[in-house]
Order: sequence, then structure tokens, then C-alpha cells
Amino acid sequence: MLNQLALLFLALGGCTALMILKDIFRHPHPVRVMNFIWPLTGLYMPFLGWLAWWYLGRSPSRPQKLALLVPRKTLRHAGWPTIFISTSLSAAACLFSELITLPIITTLNHYHFLTPLWVQAIICLTLSLIGGLFLQFLAIRQRERFSVWRTLVIAFRTETFPLLVYQTGVLFFMSLALKFILNQQIDPVTISFWFMLQLAMLTGFIFSWPANHFLIKRGLNPAV
Repeated sequence: MLNQLALLFLALGGCTALMILKDIFRHPHPVRVMNFIWPLTGLYMPFLGWLAWWYLGRSPSRPQKLALLVPRKTLRHAGWPTIFISTSLSAAACLFSELITLPIITTLNHYHFLTPLWVQAIICLTLSLIGGLFLQFLAIRQRERFSVWRTLVIAFRTETFPLLVYQTGVLFFMSLALKFILNQQIDPVTISFWFMLQLAMLTGFIFSWPANHFLIKRGLNPAV
């Protein structure tokens, strides 16, 4: 039953990502880095990711309003669309780091270098911070004409807290999944593992939402 449910959700996630990717070629997002982030959103958010893309990313005027030309002062009163877009950037960085970390952990376990969960969390967190800073750096550089150093400082201030909270949610869910469902085994070959990772990404999204809302409300997050 679990494998059937997992297969359904994973297939829906893959189809959602492909649908978004196909649509992006015809309706590219004005913030270029979002053309990479939106398909990743579809992977862990089946169907809902498509609805979010259709409403927040497909219309040329809406992403300009929400993501590219939003004055800093108005961000303090930004609603859920801006928070969703900011949180999706954190999610993309975390998903990217997970996909890089898994082959590393699998290789180490194959050669009997067993790595505890906290070591895996540190590796994944480090990679997600690098990825998140890079994505935010690209978004800010397109919107503002800041120096490289100032852009890096703003990206660090913007992404560090949400990414930490996001990874906390992912780690919390995966630790429970490993204990009660996956029998303490990280096995990328099994469908159930990828399903648990998909749900973990959704959990991280929920965890990170208040963090991004907190930063945006206080004008600390320029959003994408």
C-alpha cells in the first residue's frame, strides 16, 4: 500500500515538474533563477506546484509585481504569494543539497563508512547554505546593482535563517521516517525512501514559511 501511494505521488511530482518546465519555455519567468526553482517546486509539491506556477509565475505582470519590482518598504506588508516565492527558493536549495548528499552518503555506506544522521545533516545543511546563497545572489544581482560583496551579505542575511529552519523540518521528518518506516536505512533504490523525502521537503516548506514571513515583515528579506 505504501509503495503504491509513494509511486502515485512521485509520478505526480515528476509530471508536475515536467509540465512547469515545458510551460517555462513559452512563458519564462522575469527573474531568471526562478526558471530553475519552479520545476523543482513541482517535484515535491504535486499538482499544487502547477497551480502555484500558474498563479504566481506564468503571468508576466504578476511575477514582475511580486518578485522583481517590489519596493523594499512594501515588502513589510507582503502577503502569501511573496512568502511562497521566498520559501520556494529555500526549498530549491535544500532539494539540490539532498540530491548531492545522497550519492555521497550511499557511497560511504557502501564502503562501510557508516555516517550518523547528524553528520549527514551537517553535510546537507552546508550544501543547502551554499546553494541558497548562490540562488539568492543571482536573484538580487538581477534586481539590484549592488557590489558583489554587498550582494553576498544581503543573500547571507536573507537565506541563512530560513534555510536553517527548513533543514530542521526536513531532519525532523526524516528522523521519524527512518525510525518508524524506513527501518533506519537510507536506500535511494526504494520508492518509499523518495516518497519520505518528498514529504520531508513539504514539511520543511511548512517549517520555513513562518521564518520567511518574519524576515519579510521586518524588511529583512528582499524576496525573489
